[in-house]
Amino acid sequence: MMKLENITKSYGETILFHNFSYTFEDNCIYAITGPSGCGKTTLLRILAGLDSDYAGQLTYSKDLKLSMVFQEDRLLNHLNVLDNVTLFSKDQKKSMAILEHLGLKEVLFSPLSKLSGGMRRRVAIARAMAIDYDVLLMDEPFSSIDENLKRTIMDMVKQETAAKQVIFVTHNPAEATYLNATLLPL
Repeated sequence: MMKLENITKSYGETILFHNFSYTFEDNCIYAITGPSGCGKTTLLRILAGLDSDYAGQLTYSKDLKLSMVFQEDRLLNHLNVLDNVTLFSKDQKKSMAILEHLGLKEVLFSPLSKLSGGMRRRVAIARAMAIDYDVLLMDEPFSSIDENLKRTIMDMVKQETAAKQVIFVTHNPAEATYLNATLLPL
């Protein structure tokens, strides 16, 4: 369980959150929605511990393991697909299975320069899912992925995270509906 209590966050004169509180229950999928600039990514960064410039309190178990899919792919261009995914997991068998499930079996040893934007996005998702985690944070994870493939990936996310907590940012309400996510509109 992750709990935000009385979070206040601003950028200059712009207040994103004022005494915002919310409890994320274990084993649930949450979709953070809202217009551009309302603080969706900022909230995800606070949950990830990447932004500590706020008032209030974030509490969760000290042994909670987080994994994150950033809005940008943040892949290492000098590594091939498999090496990008196993960089943190070290479990090559699990990494290969996830990449295969994401339709990337044929490009495991390809340089990233040979991949489309959607393929790079899938590599970023695979990297986040290949490590041992309790909470998966994802910032617009399904952008750049065509609609037919998006459903396959969302099915995999549902299957692989059944006993995990998922919190993702989306501009697309259909993604939240498909994943049967609890909505957190900002």
